[in-house]
Amino acid sequence: MIKTFLGISLGSKGAEDASSEKISQKRIDPAQIKTLIDFFPIGKKLDYCPEFKKEIVFETFVVAYCVNGLFVYSAEAIERNHQGDPVVFLAGENEKRIPVSELKLFQLLVPDTTDLEMKLDYQRRALLGRGRQFNKGNYISLTSNAGVKGVSTVDTEVAKQIVLPDGPYAQTKMILLTPEFQTLAVVDQRRKARAKTCVPVMVTLSGGQLTGPCTIVDMSDDAVRLRVRDRDTTMPVMKPGDEVTLEIDLGEAKRRYTIKGAVIRRSPETCSILLKALFNDGKFGGFGPLDFLELKAGLLNYGS
Repeated sequence: MIKTFLGISLGSKGAEDASSEKISQKRIDPAQIKTLIDFFPIGKKLDYCPEFKKEIVFETFVVAYCVNGLFVYSAEAIERNHQGDPVVFLAGENEKRIPVSELKLFQLLVPDTTDLEMKLDYQRRALLGRGRQFNKGNYISLTSNAGVKGVSTVDTEVAKQIVLPDGPYAQTKMILLTPEFQTLAVVDQRRKARAKTCVPVMVTLSGGQLTGPCTIVDMSDDAVRLRVRDRDTTMPVMKPGDEVTLEIDLGEAKRRYTIKGAVIRRSPETCSILLKALFNDGKFGGFGPLDFLELKAGLLNYGS
């Protein structure tokens, strides 16, 4: 049996479902799809860094898109209107027509480039650690040269490692990445730097009826990413926008934080939370000018 971090048991079928990407019921913004496929087209060479480690840069390219669970291997399989907007994907062996308006899941298929790790020098291999870059739930940041507009970046989460049973890349090791559309940007450099940390946190879902232990593994200026504390457990089901409460105890009376947040993205192993309100003087309110800096400093120096 596999348990969730809330103590709810799952049978083998539930465990199987938890390990695969489910099709969301939330509609994907067509404008974001257009931006993503324009700057991250099939076949274009890209740079990427694993787990926000800017010191480590590898090359890759998009082999295919995965739309609602079916693969699209060519730009010719994307129908566009007279304005150049994608309107239909012809997916799978039978070229099933999937209108952009019906997209519930959009992912990127890239080659398994694990072997590139062996070309790193000792220092950068040490930065990568033993976890390997394509462990499920890890983050892969893609960077594409967007020409005169600058550099396009998007953060993606490893959904799974797969070997395709058929198609043009049959029996080839691949990685399926799920993009976080809110990180998609065309900029001169990454919009928000991520910092690694390892801080225990208690998470309470909306309504207060469910609570469980997690670990903050990295953060940006206004968001944190959590992993479940016990590697044999999974995150509870949460949708983007769901409210959560974080209880962070940094070991001192004046360094305990209660924070309201909203789910940005959830996978079986991780969850990204946007920090929205800080409990202070008996009530929740907005973060002050120094609150984020104080919190970030505390998380970065936890245990030191």
